[in-house]
Amino acid sequence: MNKSSKYLLFISFMYGILINISNPAYPEYLRFLEIDDKFIGWFLASTSIGLLLMSPLWGALGDILDRNKVIAYSFIGFAIGQIIFGLVSNPVLMLVASMISGFSIAGFLVNLYSYINDSYKDEHFRNKMLSYAVSLYLVGGAIAYLGGGFLTDMVSNLRYIFVCQGLFVLLFSIYIIFEKTTLEDIDHHLSRSNFVSKLAKIRTLPWVPIYTITLTFFISFSHNNVRRFFEYYIIHEGYTSIDLGFNIFTVGIVSLLANLLIAPFFLKRMHNFRFLQLQFFFAVIFLYLTISSNNLMSGLYTYYLLYTVMLAVYEPTAISFMSENKTVPQGILVGVRQSSVGLGTTLGFIIGGYLYEYDRISVFHLSIFNFILVFIAFSVLVWIKRKDVKRYRKNYLEERK
Repeated sequence: MNKSSKYLLFISFMYGILINISNPAYPEYLRFLEIDDKFIGWFLASTSIGLLLMSPLWGALGDILDRNKVIAYSFIGFAIGQIIFGLVSNPVLMLVASMISGFSIAGFLVNLYSYINDSYKDEHFRNKMLSYAVSLYLVGGAIAYLGGGFLTDMVSNLRYIFVCQGLFVLLFSIYIIFEKTTLEDIDHHLSRSNFVSKLAKIRTLPWVPIYTITLTFFISFSHNNVRRFFEYYIIHEGYTSIDLGFNIFTVGIVSLLANLLIAPFFLKRMHNFRFLQLQFFFAVIFLYLTISSNNLMSGLYTYYLLYTVMLAVYEPTAISFMSENKTVPQGILVGVRQSSVGLGTTLGFIIGGYLYEYDRISVFHLSIFNFILVFIAFSVLVWIKRKDVKRYRKNYLEERK
């Protein structure tokens, strides 16, 4: 593994820690400010709006510049947003600060995924790098939730958590700026052009990437609702921030193992579309069992962990498929996908906030319904592409011989 690969994994890990350290404080802080449940969705959505609007632009900028510099700019903007969020008390200004954070940090994953897709030509090694990167920012997030849970219980004034988070992110962005590792794509010289001409290439996408990017909307709508509203649900059911942090930490470790062991194993043996079909079949079952459990914590530590395994391996599977398309630069293509993630997440949080105020469990019922639609859609795709799916399996079996 070369220096740039190790560097990518390191900043992925730090991203997980630095971006998530304040999340356990969010439910308590909004409750302290006496903000209604229906507005929780707007606060969550304010960050994902940036993902929706800015991902293609960040991707295009990364195609033109060294991606390392673009990632540094992304962290700087996020740091400024978090510092403002912690210093102000007006809900409108807090929403604006969250939007600044979201607009900025949207650039990190877009350029991380784009660089891996462009620079690692061997499919199996690329899949491993994607799995490792996702795993490390998930385990970083798990550590952040555990530490953030303890911080939330220890700190009397929660605004300090957000301000300190911003300051540490700012320091890390300075480290990135002075780090000598260059993240310039192997095919970088082929993609130097202006933003408009690069964005116009989206129109040349074949129907299959458009189809899967559309499904990304429904997946993001549902999974991010499940993930974030469970955090509020745990607190509203009377559990502490430490309980929340430890649960998310456990989820993160399980996600790490899923990406390191399960994703590479199945991606080598079956076509992406077949693997995605199976993921959402089991996701529906495990999520339903979680919300049907008589004891919340027992459900979260059994069925929800199995649900987590299914969704944890979705990201590297989907991103790996994006690398197969060469008609559009990876920065633009991954940026468009991340915009679909942002759109689904934004609408999901807004709608979820109103549903959560009306009937908290209905948020998860809506997610189950969407996952059923996604399973059906991938089943249709597997049927349409059945020759490719069978050929992939046949090639694997022949290689084993």
